[in-house]
Amino acid sequence: MASGRILVIAPNGDLRASLVFALEAEGYQVTAKEALPDFSWVASQGFDCTVLDQKALSGPDYESIAFCVKAAPVVLLAARPFPWLVEWVSRIVEMPAIGNSMSAAVREAIRVHV
Repeated sequence: MASGRILVIAPNGDLRASLVFALEAEGYQVTAKEALPDFSWVASQGFDCTVLDQKALSGPDYESIAFCVKAAPVVLLAARPFPWLVEWVSRIVEMPAIGNSMSAAVREAIRVHV
């Protein structure tokens, strides 16, 4: 069983709840947010990984990149990832996610980041 602290950010409540359910079933401790939290809060929490729905990124490109740097490693959920964001995330899960791709991406992001 996996372990670690995961931050999930997704504006859609159903998606957020599904992600929390799936990751908790894998053994992770999950904190869920509807929108991007403050940089200082993220840095102070010491999460092992951030799962980020690209739809939560509503500000300027540089703010999204800065968030991904602070919240690393980041697993990005996106149907069509922003080309300028790809190099700033650890893994990308194409939505809709099928099977165990989310769990595998989180495990790999944590393993590579440590």
